[in-house]
Order: sequence, then C-alpha cells, then structure tokens
Amino acid sequence: MKVPYPNQSLVSYLKGLLEGRRAFYPSPFLVSIVGGGGKTTTLTELFQAALRPRSILTTTTAMGVPGTGGDLAPPLTEEQKKNPALTRVSLAPPAQSGLWFGSLIEGTQNKYKGVDPQVMDSWIRQERQAGKADTILYCEADGSKRKPLKAHAGHEPVIPKTTDLTLIIFGLSGIGKTLNDMTVHRHDIFSRETGRQEGQTIQMEDLFALLDSGHLLKGIPPLSRVAVIFNQADCLDPPLQSVRSLGILAERVLEQTRIDSVFFYGMRTGSHRVFYSKIREKTLAPPLSAVVLAAGMSSRMEGDNKLLLTLGGEKVIQRNLRQVLASDASDIVLVTGHDSKAIEEAVSPLQHGHDKSLRLVHNPHYRLGQGGSVASGVQALDPRSQAAIFIPGDQPFISPPIIRQLLEESSPQSIVVPTSGGKNLSPVVFGRDFYPQLAGLTGDAGGRQILGQHAQAILHLPFEDDWLGALDLDRPQDYEKALEKLT
Repeated sequence: MKVPYPNQSLVSYLKGLLEGRRAFYPSPFLVSIVGGGGKTTTLTELFQAALRPRSILTTTTAMGVPGTGGDLAPPLTEEQKKNPALTRVSLAPPAQSGLWFGSLIEGTQNKYKGVDPQVMDSWIRQERQAGKADTILYCEADGSKRKPLKAHAGHEPVIPKTTDLTLIIFGLSGIGKTLNDMTVHRHDIFSRETGRQEGQTIQMEDLFALLDSGHLLKGIPPLSRVAVIFNQADCLDPPLQSVRSLGILAERVLEQTRIDSVFFYGMRTGSHRVFYSKIREKTLAPPLSAVVLAAGMSSRMEGDNKLLLTLGGEKVIQRNLRQVLASDASDIVLVTGHDSKAIEEAVSPLQHGHDKSLRLVHNPHYRLGQGGSVASGVQALDPRSQAAIFIPGDQPFISPPIIRQLLEESSPQSIVVPTSGGKNLSPVVFGRDFYPQLAGLTGDAGGRQILGQHAQAILHLPFEDDWLGALDLDRPQDYEKALEKLT
C-alpha cells in the first residue's frame, strides 16, 4: 500500500492518472460520479481545476445549469461564479470548456436531460481514434435528490463504458441519522442491501456493506479505476476524525479489491479540504487479458513467415505486440509454435520496460491448427482474468483504441465479435465463462466452434467497411496492401 501523503487530494490523484495515461495512447479522460452527499460539489471543484485544456461537465441523467438554483443545479462558490464555462450550455460536445447536456426539460428554463451514454461513448472513441487528448469530462451518472446517502434502483447507475475513473461518494452527515426517506434516496433498497431497518440509526458498517456486496460497484466498466470519497468528514464524532481512525476506516474500505483509493473530505478553516487519503500503488482489480497468436505456419505466404516480414521498420510480430502492450490489456500471453526461436528473438526487446504481465508459451502441436494455440493461451492466463481478446499475430494495424473498445464491451458472460460488411472478424473477446471450453480446443477450428454453440452470448460490434484493423497478412497481396497503407 502506497501512502506518500495521507492527505493527498483527489485532484493530485487525478493528475497522476492523467500522467500515467500519457504513457499509452492519446485519449479523452472520463470521470463518472455516483452516490450522494457532496457529489455536485466534487464535480464543480474538479471542473474548476482545469486539468486539461478542455473540461466538460455532463450527465447521463439530468442536471440544472450550475448556480441557477433548484434541486438539479449544483451550487457555485463565489470563485466558481467567475468561470463562464460553468454556465455555458451546449447540446453537443463543446469546442471549449463548458457543459454538455441533452435537451431542455419541458416546462423549465435551466434543467436539462442527460446525454445518452452511447452517444458519449461514441464521441470519446472517435476522439481516441483521432489521437486527441485535450479533454477531461466529468459525468454525473445517477441522482440522489440532494440526500447524503443513496442506493441504486435497477436502472441505475448510468455509467458510460468509456469511463476511466468512477467516484463513489458518501455523505457522512447521514451517519447517526435515522434511516428514512429524508436521509437516504431509495431508503427501501438501502434497507434491503444493508439489513438496516427503517427507523434504525445508520452506521458506517452500512456503507461498507453497500461496497462489500457489490451493490455500489454495479455498472462500473471493467477498465475503470474506482475511488471512494467520504464527504462531510467534519460531521463525524471528533475522535473519528483523527488520522489513525480515518486510516482504519480506509483500510476497511480497501478490503474490497475492486476499489483503488479512498478519500475523506470535509469543511476545515472555512474551505472544503481533504482530511485523509489512501491510494493503492497498483490496482488489484481482476485483469482483462490479451492472447497474441503467433504459432502459425504462414502456409499461404509462399515460403515466408509473415510474422517476420518487415513493416514500417520492424517485424510484423513486433509491431503487433507493441500495440498490444500499449493497450489497456494488463495480462498478455504470446503463443509461439512455428519458428518459435525467431519469434522469441524478435519480441525479446519488448519483454521489458513496461508494467504489463507478459508471458511467452509454446504450443508444441501448432501443426495441427489454431485450436491448440488458443488452448495454450487460455491455460496461461492470470487466474483472475475476466475476459481475453484473442489477437492474430499477423494483424499489424490493430490499435490500442480498438483493443480498448472491444474490451470495454466485454463481460465474463459475453463474446464480443467485431463485424465489417456483414462478416465476423478478428480479434474476438471471450469472457471467462468460456475459458474451460477454449482450454479444451484442438485442431484448426479455433474459437469458431464456440461461437456457433453460444450465439445468444455474442455481441456484434460493427466497424466501417474495409476496416483496416482487421487486415490479416495471409497472402503476399495482403502484405503488399499493408506496405501501401504505410506509405
């Protein structure tokens, strides 16, 4: 556990995440916020920090224009009122810092519907593909009726899949209060999830229960970091406000391995300040994996091993693996077979200088087809892996943003298949529920036979016609096409 500063601020933590993101590929950064008790204060404070050239405040539910009053409008400090971007409304992604809302709610002047999360995801993915990294977005992804605590209804939260960091916020002014509709939004669900009966006194253990059960982790995308913020820490009994007591509470929260950091905020000397924070050095969230298939015999390439051909100054397999290492897959397996020594030598420079888990495994039965290579890759995955993308080693134009998009759509129970022109393509993402079947594959069918057996689990993800990312170098003319694309 890394605790360089027990009062490191949320803004400082976010700066660190943004700096870390720069090591991979350019992308907007999306922070989604759920919970109650200081959510809007957190939103406007982060927006005001101007961590990137363009800051966008948005919602997938509903929100009023900040500072205009009413139950949906975040209040503004005197300093925030001087920022015109906090009241500049756009119904499309704004060209400069400002608010991005859906349509105006009928019968109101300053209240707007939320942005469709699919629209938000689509725009962020377009920005990624264009290599743009000038934007940070802050999205309110549920409602709390201005109450310090809440539980989620079945349709909540509405978190975009492109979220990089999810903030779960509790208002500690609710601790010690009576469990009823005045203190907790959806108090009946809160009662069901915690076992606390209506009319009883709310305890800190009730908040831990919401986290331990996974109730407040529902809907969080698999690639999102997770931070828990306890607002209104000044409402705790004075002994509980000590560094030692807050540290004990933070450790209790971090027993849930999906959570990466904990912050306690409250009012002190007239301003909203961090009381205590604890941040993991490295996430313990179950990984998403990538299996690079590099065992084939290149039988249609007329004598050449296609993975060892030169493309853009490097071997095809080097280019492919470099892209995978720059992606959001943290657990990576490369399966060798034919020309294994030459493949291992080619990728050797890429085995160091990163924090990814990269393992090379050999499929001795590579002559029998791709099935054995898929099985070898699955058997070498991290035991906690939730889903894995299977990438042919001869796809030189697969990119980190595309890998991310496919992984964002994944779940342990699903199979994600990209399509173009009505055809299924590679790479395919299999959830962990299919690992046992994949681990038993033999012959040349690969994962195709599993697709046929589980059509109901398949999510087809359409891409444009003649999608370059799916280009396989099977034949000499494919290699010529790849050379033309680079020039």
